[in-house]
Amino acid sequence: MSLPRSSSFALAILTGLLAAPSLHAASGFSPELPVIPAHSFNLKDFGAVPNDGLDDTAAFTKALAAVTEAGGGRLVVAPGDYQTGHLALVSHLDLHLEKGARLVFSTDPEAYRIKDRKFRPLVLASSVEDLAITGEGVLDGQGQAWWTEARAFKDAARARGDSQEEIGRPRLLIIEKSKRILVSGVTLTNSPQFHFIPSRCEDVTIRDVTVRAPHTAPNTDGIDPAASKRVLITGCTIDTGDDNIAIKSGNPEYGPTEDVLIEKCTFLGGHGMSIGSETNGGVRNVTVRDCVFDGTEAGIRMKSCRGRGGVAENLTYENLTLRNVEVAIQITSYYPNKTTPKPGVIDLAPAARDPRTPAWKNVIIRDVRSTGGTKTAGIIIGLPEEPVAGIAMENVLIEAPLGLRLVNARGITLKNVEIKAEKGDAWLVESTAETPRILPATVPFAKE
Repeated sequence: MSLPRSSSFALAILTGLLAAPSLHAASGFSPELPVIPAHSFNLKDFGAVPNDGLDDTAAFTKALAAVTEAGGGRLVVAPGDYQTGHLALVSHLDLHLEKGARLVFSTDPEAYRIKDRKFRPLVLASSVEDLAITGEGVLDGQGQAWWTEARAFKDAARARGDSQEEIGRPRLLIIEKSKRILVSGVTLTNSPQFHFIPSRCEDVTIRDVTVRAPHTAPNTDGIDPAASKRVLITGCTIDTGDDNIAIKSGNPEYGPTEDVLIEKCTFLGGHGMSIGSETNGGVRNVTVRDCVFDGTEAGIRMKSCRGRGGVAENLTYENLTLRNVEVAIQITSYYPNKTTPKPGVIDLAPAARDPRTPAWKNVIIRDVRSTGGTKTAGIIIGLPEEPVAGIAMENVLIEAPLGLRLVNARGITLKNVEIKAEKGDAWLVESTAETPRILPATVPFAKE
């Protein structure tokens, strides 16, 4: 069954950062900003010499101890390259990287190894409060030294039929179990694996951050909030080899990721604005607005599967511009894609539902324009035991070679929606899915 081809239907850092923008009124929250004492320290006073090629890890350790002893303050890193290994950040700290400052992380695995293939991140903040990383400097993970081995391992895993198996590598920045976090202005680049994970945190502001890695760099996600509350990501530019942003919640004991606003971001290379694949802790109250996608593999992306899913609900995507994106909308409960039913092959065998069954609920997609699409308008594919339910689309235009495929989906409403497919039908509605309902202009659109 198909529709017609064209269906219309208070940082109180006393050194003077600007306050974060207000969150969407419907979000009902605004992250608290860190409060940092006015003390100031310079890394060079602790023995660091920029551009000398020597290891400055000891200088960082001494400087961070001095900040702690003083009750907090700003640690200034002047312009130049600083070689370092693992860094453990502390509470009440503003790590300020001046323009031209670059932290160059060691490529020696022993600098981060815990045991075997388990590594500490290059930078860790655990159980801290009032932490900021600011300035216009760079944290360079030198991931090139790790990627070649990771690709070879991945190729061997695929040959064994296990496309999900990965080799251990350090992350660039992990902030966990912490409160009142600001990361502003800096560049994160070339992480061995994921760039930035705020995990089990509250009140996180990520502003004007750039994340870069080659498009071929494996598993180099940009920003992955996990099991965190009140997260603002604004004005960031992310160009990586994996998810630009991926909102996760992988352990019910840690609770959901909730109250997230992502706005005014630009996504270049990468796999798009993702939720999942780990959602079994729950994801709710997410707004993505006023963002540009240019050349990403996907735009709006929600992914999970049996055994690692949970309820993801109250998800709003609005005022998005997509250019030259492979797949505009990708919602699937069959991640990774090798398990997705092929077109015309209907999955009629429901599995038993349990707390790890992925469920997508109350999704609003409005004011979205996707032009120059290179593969398909998208897919919306649920499970026979848990169809995708309750997606409302308004003022959406998608141009693509192929239309939008629906499998195990119901309760989709359309208002002023146009899918322009170069080949075939705009809507590819398989027998397990309900035909979307077109709302007349006189019917009010669902409100948040």
